[in-house]
Amino acid sequence: MSNETDLKPVKHFDYKSRNDGTKGPRILGQILLASGVIVILVPFFADLDTDNLKIALVGGGAVLIGIILSSLRSGTLFDFQSRKFKEYQRILWFESGEWKVFPDIDHLELIHHTFRTSFTPNGITPTMNGLVTIYKIVLLANGAKFLVLDYTQERDAVKALEEIKRGLSIL
Repeated sequence: MSNETDLKPVKHFDYKSRNDGTKGPRILGQILLASGVIVILVPFFADLDTDNLKIALVGGGAVLIGIILSSLRSGTLFDFQSRKFKEYQRILWFESGEWKVFPDIDHLELIHHTFRTSFTPNGITPTMNGLVTIYKIVLLANGAKFLVLDYTQERDAVKALEEIKRGLSIL
């Protein structure tokens, strides 16, 4: 068994946001990517009258747009050594966001937020109703909420909470 004193200090922590509004475009990107590959592969299995250049342009365009949309990401990057953080948006390998100085974090909390989802049936998409639990890590600075990180799995939230505590040297 390892001791808490045996743990290496955490230098960086990368929180990848799952509720940032890019889930829909990422799914669309994956659909376009798969569709583009299918369009490119069809001429190998079927005899078509369409010019191969047109097929390559349509399929290649869908693949290109699919790759771009699939790569959309956002999150928060913590640099504990420099005591800075940045909220970023990433497309392919391009990242935007400005580094900001950490305020003095007094306390971290793990909150379980359970609520009932209720989607109105529209005849197109399946309707799902039920209880959902989100695990929130709340960073408090000067007694006020500074930053909230959401997780869908409790084990991921607990692991992240411990890493952030080690990085900020909060016991």
